Amino acid sequence: MWESRKKQIMKQTVLIIDNNIEQLDIMTKIVLEVNENLEVYTVDSSAAAYELLMEVTIDVFIVDVVLNRDKPGDTSGMRLIEHIREIPKYMLTPVIFVTEESDPELYAYSELNCIGYIKKPFLKNEIKKVLKKALHYRTERNEDSTLIFRKNGIVYPVKIRDIVYIESADHMMYVHLCDKNTISIPYKTYSKILYEADADCLFQCSRSIVVNKNYVLGIDLPNRYIVLRNDLGKVDIGSTYRKKVMQEFARLK
Repeated sequence: MWESRKKQIMKQTVLIIDNNIEQLDIMTKIVLEVNENLEVYTVDSSAAAYELLMEVTIDVFIVDVVLNRDKPGDTSGMRLIEHIREIPKYMLTPVIFVTEESDPELYAYSELNCIGYIKKPFLKNEIKKVLKKALHYRTERNEDSTLIFRKNGIVYPVKIRDIVYIESADHMMYVHLCDKNTISIPYKTYSKILYEADADCLFQCSRSIVVNKNYVLGIDLPNRYIVLRNDLGKVDIGSTYRKKVMQEFARLK
C-alpha cells in the first residue's frame, strides 16, 4: 500500500521507504519543510515501493537500509535500490540512505551512487542539507509514452510527442496533433491528463489549455500568447499563468 502526502501534479516527487510509521511521518514533515510543493509518497515495504515507482516517476528516494527489523542483519533497503538501478530511467536518480549502521556506507556510495548517507538518530538539518542537494536533479520523463483517450467505447492511443496542445471547451477536450488532425473526447481534468502523461514537455498555460513545449516557437508575454512551430497556430496564456509560462520558457533557453 502506498500513500501520496502531497498532490501537486508535475512537481518533483520524493519516495520515502521505511517500515516505521512514526519515522515516515517525521521524515515527510521534514521533506515538506524543504519544499511544501513536493509530492511526497510513503511506503513501508520493498514490494509497495517497486509497485509505485513503476507507476509514478520518482525524483528522489529516501530509504531506510533496514526494512525488516525482525531479520538479523537485514539490508533489504539496499537490495531494493540494487533492483531500482537496473531500471534505465532510475540509474542515476538520487538516493538518500537512512540507517543506524555505518558498515554499508562504502558500498552504498561506490556501487549504488548514493547521494547522501544519514545515520540515526538523525538531525533535521542534516536531512534538509542532503535533500536540497538531491533536488537539483530530476528523473527523465518519457515523452515517447502514450496517452490513452476513450470515446464512445473506442480507445484512442496517442503518442505524447505527437500532441501539440490540448484545449477544453463546452465540456469537451480537443487534442491537437502535429499532423494538424484533432481528436475530440469527453471532458477530462488536466490534472488527470498530466498525471497520466508524466512528461515534462506538457505544461498548462491557461485554465483551458495544456501545451507541448517542444512545439513552442516563441512567447509574447505582453499580448499573452504562445506561437507554435510549423505553422500550427498560437494559443493563449491565461492572466494567472504568466509567471508559470515565464518559468517554463526559461527552461527552454
